[in-house]
Amino acid sequence: MENVTYTEKEQALIDFENRQKKRLVVGKTIVMFIALLNVILAVMSAIANFNLLTLVIQITLSIALFLGVIWVRYLFAIGAALGFAINLYLLVNIVNEPTVWIILFLVLNIVFNIASCILLFANKYVSDFLYSQKNG
Repeated sequence: MENVTYTEKEQALIDFENRQKKRLVVGKTIVMFIALLNVILAVMSAIANFNLLTLVIQITLSIALFLGVIWVRYLFAIGAALGFAINLYLLVNIVNEPTVWIILFLVLNIVFNIASCILLFANKYVSDFLYSQKNG
């Protein structure tokens, strides 16, 4: 480091800051997508079941996830893992002749649940974004 000029140090710092900003943008996009899709599914469920309390709870949890509340992150990840298991069970044990739409819906839910669980538990960009949301 002694042979590095001031200009090179300054450029290295700028490059580091740019990489960090990119990580935060990618993490924010992932978290926003998961939270937004959760709200959309909650709205669809509220319309189908006329359950406004669940809608309010899901919207509140989605906002809390976006704000970086740690326990909500793990609640979403564990919920995604459970959703995967339930949807897989339903897909394997469909009693009646399923339609293509039901199979497609269950497969898409399984893929979303796996992706959400992995991203919320293990993605460094998500971790960086949620850390910055919580700690500034």
